[in-house]
Amino acid sequence: MKTLIRWGVTLGLVTGAILYSAFNQPRPVFSLPQEEIFKLLRGIPVFMLVDDKNIPLGGKVDEKTIFTNVFMSKQNAHEFLLQLGKDKPNIANQYKVELISLGAIYEVSKKNSNESQRLALQYIPTKTEVESAKLILTEDGKEYRGGVPLYILKGGPEQNYLTIKQDGETIVPIFFEKKTIQQVINNLKEQAPDQVSDIKIEIILLGNLIGTLEKEDNEFFRKIRLWPSEEMMRIIQENRQNQ
Repeated sequence: MKTLIRWGVTLGLVTGAILYSAFNQPRPVFSLPQEEIFKLLRGIPVFMLVDDKNIPLGGKVDEKTIFTNVFMSKQNAHEFLLQLGKDKPNIANQYKVELISLGAIYEVSKKNSNESQRLALQYIPTKTEVESAKLILTEDGKEYRGGVPLYILKGGPEQNYLTIKQDGETIVPIFFEKKTIQQVINNLKEQAPDQVSDIKIEIILLGNLIGTLEKEDNEFFRKIRLWPSEEMMRIIQENRQNQ
């Protein structure tokens, strides 16, 4: 929390029109380089069901497309496997819950997709974040239609996206957890109330964000940093200690 407080006093603003227009424009010639997307997603721990050969559990969408579930929570992955054990025990017995970085599985999906076949990733949100997102969207007169919700802050007279300083770099934080972004809001209101007016949380879906990064390349998107949930942060810290 000390880190959040320190960053809070260096609050800045960037134009919000860029992100909005990027989600509503046809595919341009240039996209964010794949390596940049891998880098953005690499630090986010997620969970999958894999067999003893590390092949993920998948399902067929059509003749060319196979999908696999990517869980944002270990508990959700275990609950899915438990239910699968009740419905199809012979299949469930072949799989286990495995930790993997979001960047790694995204990279695998790209390398295993071509004109004849495609590996699609289905991002599975937690129930808590779905309910939080529904409340925010309802207040805005919108509807939740599935997917992993991410949270981004807007503020100021023109409702621009908020930025912070991290190691001397200006970034646009996008959060996986409502609880975490609310803590940031509280800190900003306490330490820099004159810089934060009409602060608001906006919902972006993880799948939509990744899809936009695959189509657009501009300075705004290069500033985006994904902020892990508390569970993800614990996993990151545990892995660092083990290493």
